[in-house]
Amino acid sequence: MVNKVKEKVSRGEVAYGTWITLGYPEVTEALSNLPFDWFVIDMEHTPLCVKDVEFLMMPLRFTNIVPLVRVPWNDFVVIKRVLDAGAQGIVVPQVSNKEEALQAVKACKYPPQGIRGVGPRRCIMYGFQSAKEYFKKANEDVLVIVQIETEEGLNKIEEIVSVDGIDGVFIGPNDLSASLGIFQEFNNPKYIAAVDKILEAAKKAGKIAGIMSWDPQDALDKAKKGFNFIALRHDIAYMIRGYVDVFKLLGILK
Repeated sequence: MVNKVKEKVSRGEVAYGTWITLGYPEVTEALSNLPFDWFVIDMEHTPLCVKDVEFLMMPLRFTNIVPLVRVPWNDFVVIKRVLDAGAQGIVVPQVSNKEEALQAVKACKYPPQGIRGVGPRRCIMYGFQSAKEYFKKANEDVLVIVQIETEEGLNKIEEIVSVDGIDGVFIGPNDLSASLGIFQEFNNPKYIAAVDKILEAAKKAGKIAGIMSWDPQDALDKAKKGFNFIALRHDIAYMIRGYVDVFKLLGILK
């Protein structure tokens, strides 16, 4: 198992993906025909369970898309289960200090680096692949990304990115702006300064810098700014946008 997102970013390229929020494997199967680098299957703000996550990852097995999962919380039990189900990386929400970053790393790593229990399942194709080989490579290959979504996380960003085993950070725009008291004021100088601080800290530490984008131009702007892990919104957003554009062309919507 070689994590293609890690490889791409290490070459100085931008890895583009999207958030998966709909619990139907037809969604990931259809979207896998597009040149995405990764999908984040979202368990935090959706009703998706571990079984849903497993089904959503199945269509990706013979593609180049890296399946990642945003877990609902920094919980080693949930992290263990989605990794055993085949996730190649974890996005952990609401990480605000070094201790929480260390907790996320330990949950993703096998001993002695961490506390992940050894019981690989789908990640070794139910035993058709070597558990011993997976064990040897998993600690290096599993991607660990933490979300910076609070004022505390902003203030402690340098100590968070200093944690060995953290591969990158991802800015949660809504939560970060809410924590700063400027909800969805993305042009507010205070928010822009916060984003710049997180980006610079990640770049200085040699870590992945991720963020959500709102449209294609915004994605390009953020890539030029230095972000190298960019979400092209989420499945529902672009489904709705497509139909909105159609109804506007039909003259039904203004």
